[in-house]
Amino acid sequence: MIIRRGSPCEVAMPSGSRFRTEARDGVAVLWIDNPPRNLLRLSMISELAGLVESLEKDEAVRAVVVAGAEHANFCSGLDMAEWAKLTSKDSQDAIGRGQDAFWALEHVTKPTIASIAGAARGAGAELALACDLRIGDETAVFSHPEVDLGWMPSHGGTARLSKVLGRSRALEILVTGKEVKALDALRIGLINHLASPGGAFDQSKALAAAFAAKPRSAVRAIKRALTEGDEKPYRNRFLLESQHAVQLLWTEEYKAGMEKIRGSGKTPKA
Repeated sequence: MIIRRGSPCEVAMPSGSRFRTEARDGVAVLWIDNPPRNLLRLSMISELAGLVESLEKDEAVRAVVVAGAEHANFCSGLDMAEWAKLTSKDSQDAIGRGQDAFWALEHVTKPTIASIAGAARGAGAELALACDLRIGDETAVFSHPEVDLGWMPSHGGTARLSKVLGRSRALEILVTGKEVKALDALRIGLINHLASPGGAFDQSKALAAAFAAKPRSAVRAIKRALTEGDEKPYRNRFLLESQHAVQLLWTEEYKAGMEKIRGSGKTPKA
């Protein structure tokens, strides 16, 4: 798998890789390429953290869309046939790698959008939750069926779902294992935008392009303030915001913006 010729994150992935990345005009698309269900194999989890690091380092990439290959399913979760063969110790190690990979995706300083069609199930739903926004089409279905196997989400799902939906709704979804279909997902805030069938990817790319067109230094500072702020007490978030805002005062993009205002003598319209 090659990202882009001449890019700092141009890499040849290992044989049998199930991720595929494309980048154009500032927007990278990270494909979960294991159709038809786009299950996550253990090798894919190990691969993800390195891919995210490469996308972070590539200054030509300004926004990221995560999507399931063939648009039939976003990701139906872990490959449980593979997982069931692990010892408890091996499973524990795999959980640690998975949490690290999803944490890295959540903390990349570029906006990330999950483009969701079909199933976002188990670890697939957890992967979508690690993105900044979720755009689903009318076929999207979210579920966390782990409870029926005597298990639970293990890649950050409890923390992120409760942050997005609140504790009560998260508990109901996780303990019942029920499916949440697209319209309900929009109503409760599990997805941010609803597209017509087959339309989630184009809508995700359009929003990512809008993000990519904004000054990189400001976008990075805003995302860091929001993401890092989630991990701090409320009062400390104001100090964090101030630190990032002050740092922007010395950037060329800020200086150019102020010079534009001085030249026109007018405050920009909203």
